[in-house]
Amino acid sequence: MSSNEGGSDPRTVVYNGVAVPTTAPEEGRDYRPGFEAGTSGELRREVRRGDDVVVVGGGRGITTVVAARLTRSDGSVTTFEANSEMLETLRRTVQVNQVADYVTLEHAAVGPVSEQAESMFGPGDGERLEPSALPACDVLELDCEGSELEVLSGMDCRPRVVVVETHEPLGVPPEDVTPVLEELGYEITNRTPAGMHDELTVLTAVRRADGGT
Repeated sequence: MSSNEGGSDPRTVVYNGVAVPTTAPEEGRDYRPGFEAGTSGELRREVRRGDDVVVVGGGRGITTVVAARLTRSDGSVTTFEANSEMLETLRRTVQVNQVADYVTLEHAAVGPVSEQAESMFGPGDGERLEPSALPACDVLELDCEGSELEVLSGMDCRPRVVVVETHEPLGVPPEDVTPVLEELGYEITNRTPAGMHDELTVLTAVRRADGGT
């Protein structure tokens, strides 16, 4: 980790085992092992070597790196991030963690971008994609700050596993997401608290053999 002795370059922060460079120091801390623990933990359980993974809402890149480490060069990770500044952070994250060769970054928002998301992460200035444009994949991770229902309802792909961070504070509680996943042919296999104060819930859903019929 750099110490920023020169005062011009902010140091690297380690989030849940993933180095994120050029992130401004936060109250003197530079190691946050619990950040994104809920989603990252589910990916660590579900992603297999050779999987194709899609991440909607890349953020700082923690879950993108986790997925890439698991699928390795036999698979791929495609990450969609709506905000250009966050995309640059994400790009540096995958480079410094040496997974850039099998990660594709797309400057795009899948589905609507909420006002809350823009207030937290900046304007969604990337391309706007319909959920039906999501590519086929083995594992889909959604961290799209309140747009979970629109993405799930509009997507055509049917991954083996869907990991969704639900945002009750933004009006999308897990109780609303669960029946949508079940209607799509998935079984909820795990519910994990997330967020700084466990105010969020990560749902893991596995596609049923009958496809929901």
